[in-house]
Amino acid sequence: MFKLLKKYYKIDKKERIILNQTFFWLIYAFVLVRIIPLKWFSSVLGEFKKEIEVDVNENQLQLIDVLRKNKRRLKKRLPWKVKCFEEAIAVKKVLEKHQIKSTIYLGVSKDKNSKLIAHAWLKIGSDFISGKKGYEKFSVVGFYS
Repeated sequence: MFKLLKKYYKIDKKERIILNQTFFWLIYAFVLVRIIPLKWFSSVLGEFKKEIEVDVNENQLQLIDVLRKNKRRLKKRLPWKVKCFEEAIAVKKVLEKHQIKSTIYLGVSKDKNSKLIAHAWLKIGSDFISGKKGYEKFSVVGFYS
């Protein structure tokens, strides 16, 4: 435990702020996704079926890289398995805090046993921020910007 705190305080202050924001939004998304029906909180995700194109500057690209790094850090250390939808919501909220627009995509597919499975991923323009792994297997059923 002490070792983790030591590592935490060695992180750059700006990076630590983003880490804290990501942690908060992951907890928020955990509660939303696992307890509350989507129709009750879908307005929090943005406008439905609206895609946006975004140009990001150099500072925003650096922030996105830090966010990706912190997301991986947290996912390894949290006591629950972070689902793709929770991750996409948390990252979208952190990006919103920094005035960066993004789009959450929701997709469905069938597994080998013909059981319906779902996946969520987050993009800024054509750049994947979360959920890139395996997204091409899913048919998009909705997106929020």
